Amino acid sequence: MTALDRDRASRDAGPMPTSFVEAMAGGAFPVTIEITTPRTPKPAVLLRRARLLEACTLTVNVIQRPDRQSSLEAALALRAEGLEPIWHLATGGRTLTAIAADIERAWEGAIGHVLCLRGDHAAETPGPPVTEAIGLIGELAPGMAIGAALDQYHEDERARRLLAAKLHAGAASIWTQPVFELAPLLNSAAFVKAERPDAQVVAMAMPLLTAESLDAISERLRIPEPAALRGRIEAGEEEAWGAFEQTLAALAESALVDAVAIMTYRADPPPGTGDRIVAALRAAGIAEAAEAASDR
Repeated sequence: MTALDRDRASRDAGPMPTSFVEAMAGGAFPVTIEITTPRTPKPAVLLRRARLLEACTLTVNVIQRPDRQSSLEAALALRAEGLEPIWHLATGGRTLTAIAADIERAWEGAIGHVLCLRGDHAAETPGPPVTEAIGLIGELAPGMAIGAALDQYHEDERARRLLAAKLHAGAASIWTQPVFELAPLLNSAAFVKAERPDAQVVAMAMPLLTAESLDAISERLRIPEPAALRGRIEAGEEEAWGAFEQTLAALAESALVDAVAIMTYRADPPPGTGDRIVAALRAAGIAEAAEAASDR
């Protein structure tokens, strides 16, 4: 079933969804954009990034990075502008007391969706386990939608035990690393659905237009470079966009994937990038469903 077919079915079933979680549950295959916050609070910059794909996105996924405006601060600012943010709660380098204070502040600020992960500080200062933070969210913010992260490229028995623990602790959605090859994603998604059938899988898609960007992402994620993707990128920009479009179409056609998160290589991509991404979503059969869901 394509994303457009899912959207038609969800329309027949009732009113259009008003949140990202409702859209996933209803089979509408929603789209979110994942953004990097400014280094210091800059409302105009934050809104520009959040609205890059405004016509197609139902929510804004706000990355937590060291030395930048915190995801919580940015999420609260976006919520005040009437947008639906997804807050990144990173446990690395934190205490449960500090995490609890942030959860309470987010709940009071009407943040309804959180992605709980270890974060960039985890290697230096591990902090509480993600499962403990998920449990705390359930206690302090009942009803807040909880997601957890998945690295489909580095799965082993231990990683799967941890993933299962996140799902059983209360994570109702699993968010992947960028998808460049479908097989690792589908393998992991099948495990998620078997472990918790009502869990949603959100796959990340990223347009990469140069060999340098592919090298940088592969090094950062510690994954082998897909030879087929490199060949298409080296064939020129149009081929690179075509590869991105095909990835989107494959994700939309999979029964194991419930939504897509779009991330750009640069925090502020070149002019026209947003239009090209929207065109790719339309060509993949996603944009019509996404635009209908976001028109609320």
